Amino acid sequence: MNRLAITMGDPCGIGPEIIVKFFDNIYRVEDKKLFLFVIGSKTILEHYIKKTKSDLEIIEIGRNDIQNLSLKNNTLHLINIDTNLDEIKFGTHSEKGGALSIAYLDFAISLCKTKYIDGIVTCPISKDSINMAGFHYSGHTEYLAEKSNTEDFAMVLKGNKVVVLLNSTHVSLKEATEKVTFDSVLKKIIIAEKAKKELGLIGPIAVAGLNPHNGENGLFGKEEIEIIEPAVKEAKKLGIDCEGPIVPDTLFVKVMKGFYSLSVVMYHDQGLIPMKMESFGMGVNITIGLPFIRTSVDHGTAFDIVGKNLADIGSLKEAIKIANDSVKIKKSNLSRLAEVDYDYE
Repeated sequence: MNRLAITMGDPCGIGPEIIVKFFDNIYRVEDKKLFLFVIGSKTILEHYIKKTKSDLEIIEIGRNDIQNLSLKNNTLHLINIDTNLDEIKFGTHSEKGGALSIAYLDFAISLCKTKYIDGIVTCPISKDSINMAGFHYSGHTEYLAEKSNTEDFAMVLKGNKVVVLLNSTHVSLKEATEKVTFDSVLKKIIIAEKAKKELGLIGPIAVAGLNPHNGENGLFGKEEIEIIEPAVKEAKKLGIDCEGPIVPDTLFVKVMKGFYSLSVVMYHDQGLIPMKMESFGMGVNITIGLPFIRTSVDHGTAFDIVGKNLADIGSLKEAIKIANDSVKIKKSNLSRLAEVDYDYE
């Protein structure tokens, strides 16, 4: 049986709501081979159970219960890192929210390191809140990489057809262009090859250019000539099926026609805009390179709709499905997607 932990994310955001909705409406255990449980705060989840008029039962568990639990519907198994509900300021950045976000995540990382679970599905955190709490990271990805001693990693955002791997993540556009180096681009292409295997993707890897019209032979920039093209050639020598640099303004037309399985893009919005245009609300954030599986929703804490019962569970549903698919591929050492044991259809 695959075992995945869902971390609650920032308790002041929509993470608790989408978790309650998922377990109430989607997760069923009959004839399935996936055990899901939550690392979060019971008081907050109970608050949302009441708000959504759910009949979910919360059962608290410990580390040693994970391997031997009997499953039943309408039940949310929880490793409880509790807090006083009065200390939570819903819908806003806070030091308390940031500290709890990291506490949930740290417990999940420890379970992965000790092989109690196969992977983590993360609900959204607030970068402002974790920094207020003294954790100076730009997001989940960088924190997970450091805590697992991972040097070579990348963020992948997966939609239906548009799957992108980012050369740089949450940095300014100026800094993003400075990160377009031969070593970085080559490393990301190599990680993209690993991502194909982990996600069961088939087809060549596309590598985007940086400048308009790929720099027009150096007129608008020379990164394509001096950096990206040499990195692609080196990757091909390593046996990686990749093409590029491909003109950014036509790349995703080709992706939508099925020419490429995954695209290495040079900066955050170059990949996130087309992915979200295609699969908004259903995309999944995946960290490739970690020693365990990690997926996440592709949206933020959505403080503006907290408590309004408007949060959609589509991205969480897909993140759980992809995590389970990836665990199965990893366990069976397959390079393409096997038939999954757990589905929602």
